[in-house]
Amino acid sequence: MTGAPPLLLVHGDDRHRVDEEVRRWQASAAGSQLGVEVLDPPVPPDRLRSALAEVPLIDERRFVLVRDPPQLGGGRRSPSAERDLAAALELRAPSTSVCLVCHRQLPASHAVIGAVTRLGGEVRHRPPLRGRDLRAWVADAATERGVRLPPGGLEHLLRVAGSDLGVITGELDKLCAYQASAPPASAAARGGEPSGKPRPGGPALDLELLRRLVAGAEGVEVWDVLEQLLGPSPARGAASALALLEEGRAGVYLVATLAGQLSELRRAQAVLESGVPPHALASRLRVPEWRAERLARQARAVAPAAVEGWLRRLARLDVAIKTGEADDQRGVELFTLAAARAVGARRQQLRS
Repeated sequence: MTGAPPLLLVHGDDRHRVDEEVRRWQASAAGSQLGVEVLDPPVPPDRLRSALAEVPLIDERRFVLVRDPPQLGGGRRSPSAERDLAAALELRAPSTSVCLVCHRQLPASHAVIGAVTRLGGEVRHRPPLRGRDLRAWVADAATERGVRLPPGGLEHLLRVAGSDLGVITGELDKLCAYQASAPPASAAARGGEPSGKPRPGGPALDLELLRRLVAGAEGVEVWDVLEQLLGPSPARGAASALALLEEGRAGVYLVATLAGQLSELRRAQAVLESGVPPHALASRLRVPEWRAERLARQARAVAPAAVEGWLRRLARLDVAIKTGEADDQRGVELFTLAAARAVGARRQQLRS
């Protein structure tokens, strides 16, 4: 018998912990021959009601995952829509397990919270972690991975990643992979090579090494250039790129970083174009959830043809900088300004 709660509502502003709860629910339903039926928005009310009321034909139980329906806070909501979803839950077949997901906090007075509670289901709220709770979560996550953070390491990790648990998880996974492949101190002293086999709790990290492995100030700023170019104020991306160059960052490094990010973005666009839903992007690209969410958002901000054109232009710029035919600051300036104008023009076109 599966351990999946028959009726579960997960909500909160901490996307990582909300998704973590959903993954646990899905894992507990893994014994079903038919798997979990996933309903992504927009789901017509009639389709949602029939999915809740349907009885299984093969398995003992059916499992239905409903992601961010409008009645739970996405898009336009109204009290009548909330009541409709609450009424639909009353129709749930006893043999159908349901998980409702909302990536934002619902008010305690929400009709669906009342319905889930009244029907004997579970409501799990996952707000963003702060202060001691956040530090404890990071420390526990590091321990689970066998990562031994040096004094000051946790503070550096929080300075870099902030309170984004998805980013923190990615950095801890990176540190875990490094420790698993690094040679022990005795082997290094003998000139030995790493065996390549994972060794949880490998060599301890010193603070200087951790700062190099975890995206320190430089890595975060360079990464943010593309995020800003595709964000609400594209011109900020161009300004950030020029500021990095004026601080002495190498132009070829910035070009290479942008090219790598754009290549990954184009792969994400190709996967989405093939019909893969955004929530499956992480598994298809084999990237952390937080990065898949960023790629899905960026994929909507720019046309695939523009990304391909930017990649070609960066390749030419890289050669020109290395051969001395172009000034790196001027080349990066022209590229980022042109990219910012293109993003702005696309948004204007979509609005008109």
